[in-house]
Amino acid sequence: MSYANREVSTTDSSPIELYEFRRGGKTWRYTSAAHDTLYATYPYSAVPIKRSNLEQSSEMGKTGLRITFARDVEVAQPFIATPPSEITLLTLYRQHRGDNETLAVWMGRVLNAEWRSSEVELNCEPAYTSLQRVGLRRLYQRNCPHVLYSTACGASAVTFRVTATVASINGPSLSVAVAAEYETGYFTGGYATWAANGLTEKRMITSHSDDAITLSATPPGLIVGDAITLYPGCDRTLNSCHKKFANSENFGGFPFIPTQNPFSGSPIY
Repeated sequence: MSYANREVSTTDSSPIELYEFRRGGKTWRYTSAAHDTLYATYPYSAVPIKRSNLEQSSEMGKTGLRITFARDVEVAQPFIATPPSEITLLTLYRQHRGDNETLAVWMGRVLNAEWRSSEVELNCEPAYTSLQRVGLRRLYQRNCPHVLYSTACGASAVTFRVTATVASINGPSLSVAVAAEYETGYFTGGYATWAANGLTEKRMITSHSDDAITLSATPPGLIVGDAITLYPGCDRTLNSCHKKFANSENFGGFPFIPTQNPFSGSPIY
């Protein structure tokens, strides 16, 4: 009997679901079945799972999914403080016991986690939302609109990155000796990366002064003595683009906009 026939059958239907979470190079696999399940040579661990209904609507991009686990499930642990820097992708498969046919019924990513007593609920959005991003983002403005180190920017992250060692940690504040070799604010607006539990974590650098680096949130998995990579930030001005990155030919702003509107005399265009 085919999957479609078993799905609508009142006697032969025996569905189980497989949840595959991926973040960076790590994968977590769980199943709603009573026992561990093997699919495509990969084992899926049996854990208590419940989820919201899969809705079929005219606005698929707004149809999310909420999944509830016991609060100690491994995939949810990085969400305890702040969501991890890398996107957590989810693929939901559905099959029937004793049937080799398996369908992917939902794909998307985990946005955040809500902790409720002994449970954790993961709020997920579908992959369709990635198609709803703004297409044109460049405006007539003085400062550069390009994402730093992007293709449009052209500055090389590899060229400007600085590898260092963490001397001390106090919440989101770090002491990194090599940072003192650069002028105050050199790394402000940039970001830091480090390896933690087999993944690469990333946090924005909100301020830099002497050897003090402040991140946007407490760095998960980072301890004193660990290696950390610092990437300098950019204030989006032509002066910084030229002097700091020698990249003025790719500057995306319009720094010579007149201070007054030549058509009305108003400074507002």
